[in-house]
Amino acid sequence: MNAIQFLKKQHGEAKGAFQKIEQASGKQRGQLWKHLSPELKLHEQMEEKHLYGPVSSETDEPVLKSWPDEHAREVHDAEALIATIDRGSPEDRDWLDTVKRLHTALAKHIKEEEQEIWPRIERSWSKAKLEQAGERMEAMTQEGDREQARKRA
Repeated sequence: MNAIQFLKKQHGEAKGAFQKIEQASGKQRGQLWKHLSPELKLHEQMEEKHLYGPVSSETDEPVLKSWPDEHAREVHDAEALIATIDRGSPEDRDWLDTVKRLHTALAKHIKEEEQEIWPRIERSWSKAKLEQAGERMEAMTQEGDREQARKRA
């Protein structure tokens, strides 16, 4: 699967997971968050390692060249919210408010990627290169799934 298609699929899954968390009871929220949190972290790592880093080093386009720095700032802000969520109690109102703030921030980030950044990457990279990056992301996801299974065991 091409990298952009792969990441869009993950974006859809994350949006659905946030909606489930926001509608769940306190106890259910915690379990849902334990599943979503590592997926969010892995997603950002994949984007940087297999898409944004390589693209920025191969392009002269200013927007794509500077995107990894902007992306890193946005990820840093999201990670701060994730850390707050991880430390909190899913049954607290403040916890849910922080989840909603993260959801809103990531929705803005996703919109920027899907509408501004990815179309530029699709014009910059060949289909073969996008496919290769997608394969690497899929492999990284499978390894992340195995690691999470080991942690649960």
